[in-house]
Amino acid sequence: MKKILCLVASYGAVIAGLLFCTACSDREKYIALNRGSLKNETWLEVEKNETVKICIDSKVQVWNTALDSEILGESCLKVRVPTLIGVSKINVKFSDTESALKINLAVGMKYLDFKNEEVLLGFDYMHEYIDNERLAKITGMFLVDKYPVTNCEFLQLMWDEIPSELHDEKEKNWIKRKKLSVRKEGCDTHDSATNIVYLYQALKYANKRSIREGLKPYYTFSEETFSKNEFEYDKTISEGQYIISYRDFTHHDETRIKVSVDSSSDGYRLPYYDEWMMLARGGDKKHKAPWGDSATFKDVQKYAKFNDKTEYYEKINSSITGPVGQLQPNGYGLYDIFGLVNELVLLEKPQKFRKYQILSRPNPNRPRYANTNCKRKNNCPSYLKGGGADDNWQNISYGYYSYGSIGGFRLIRNIGNNAKWTEVKSDKE
Repeated sequence: MKKILCLVASYGAVIAGLLFCTACSDREKYIALNRGSLKNETWLEVEKNETVKICIDSKVQVWNTALDSEILGESCLKVRVPTLIGVSKINVKFSDTESALKINLAVGMKYLDFKNEEVLLGFDYMHEYIDNERLAKITGMFLVDKYPVTNCEFLQLMWDEIPSELHDEKEKNWIKRKKLSVRKEGCDTHDSATNIVYLYQALKYANKRSIREGLKPYYTFSEETFSKNEFEYDKTISEGQYIISYRDFTHHDETRIKVSVDSSSDGYRLPYYDEWMMLARGGDKKHKAPWGDSATFKDVQKYAKFNDKTEYYEKINSSITGPVGQLQPNGYGLYDIFGLVNELVLLEKPQKFRKYQILSRPNPNRPRYANTNCKRKNNCPSYLKGGGADDNWQNISYGYYSYGSIGGFRLIRNIGNNAKWTEVKSDKE
């Protein structure tokens, strides 16, 4: 039930520089806002479990929020941020206005407002690569998970789908986690990243994130399944559709299912390949990786978690990762976009790279059932990007990718579903 609190309001936008923010401790933040800079809808970035004190330079008549909150004086509100990633809302009304303004708390996410932002797509460093570098301009508002989805986040949202008893060895990691966890318990900001999620599960998780916030799900799934006959795939898919492995907590056979995207939805989804490339670069248009072109292992470790040779050969359980958000972020404030876990991304078109050589080496620590989506000549809906902790860091770049339908992931959301991409023509054209 929403709380209606009469007294104070404040508002601002982190990205636009409309606020002053001080972290009083690891769990407390102070945000000062200027009323004159407030818009009808403004975004503030916060972390899970934080206590945030929001103050504005004007007296507030009404606060309206479902959050655990407390009014402090005439112009401040202290709120307890939820323990799960998502968007929480605060409505603010002043005595001299008829309508309320909205403050959106982006919990564990980056709010990126691109206005004709020039970005570099593609990658030219390897001759096998067929996605040539090119400049583009992007306009649109995005929410992007600051960190890869964690085990706790995935477990809590998918709780009811995880069986209680073991039926298959591939279920044991999630069943074990469920037995050691409590339903609806809070998730720590720096919990371990998940890396044993099938593509189908990641898409279902995205839909559940959307539904939890009252958004229209981005993906729909067919009721029928398909055999492994590759010709059956090619004859049934059209633009905006994918044939993926029908694998989750209980289905582990070789059947496939059709996924369709709803282009009218601005709900949560996996990033598309070009979007991931843009986000991974974080504004970088000069280097092949965020650590530069001639980095040492020590340099790389500032941005990405890769195991050294000893860790690589001694590691036994490939489902064990590490905490998120421990290293430096990239230029867009995104953490662990390289290393730690491979990230699932969707291709804009299922056939985007299927005729070309993959740019990765076999990984003995990766589960043997990983390559289930990209059989030879089949439509390939997704790739793994960024490299995992067990990959050779010297092979990793913006262009690195590998085949697979199981890994880690992060979600994005195009607010308003109105992003515009424009190609930038070179001087040679």
